[in-house]
Amino acid sequence: MTSDTEQKIIDNTIKMIDQDGYQSISLRKLARHFGMTTGAFYKHFKNKEELFYQTSIVLSQQVANQLKVAKGDAFGQLLSIAQGFCKLFQTAPNRMDFLFFNPTVIKVYRQSNQDFPFLTMIRDLARQVNPGKVSNEDFFNQIWAFIQGYALLIKNQVTNYDANLVELTLLELTGEK
Repeated sequence: MTSDTEQKIIDNTIKMIDQDGYQSISLRKLARHFGMTTGAFYKHFKNKEELFYQTSIVLSQQVANQLKVAKGDAFGQLLSIAQGFCKLFQTAPNRMDFLFFNPTVIKVYRQSNQDFPFLTMIRDLARQVNPGKVSNEDFFNQIWAFIQGYALLIKNQVTNYDANLVELTLLELTGEK
């Protein structure tokens, strides 16, 4: 459970990420923004890594809620989420860059971790549409590599988002008709 001050720090961290990217955030900047010393900041978070971890959990929940599709088959849900994910990389590139590419979170992704509901949701849907040619973990990696890789190409303006390409690729990976 986070305190009001911790929640305010997380909320302002998200605002700073949206404005300038996570790379520009320092504990001194955050503490100064709140009119507190860095020592006072450490009463709430052990270090920047812990702040980023907690911020990532909040953002993961927000993304999961935003992209969650309540109805439809697993393939349709996965397709809708993948398309929404790619669109978020267009509309909120700094936030998505932080959530999926910052070093603190990358360490966590190496483990099976329930703190990140968005990835849990993708894992579950990938398991449901796995045609069985590879393990569920390998199939998740294939699906996730495509979704994340394509979104990164969009973010870096290497390509433009194409909903049809997302659908065709997922159809090919899953063997759906």
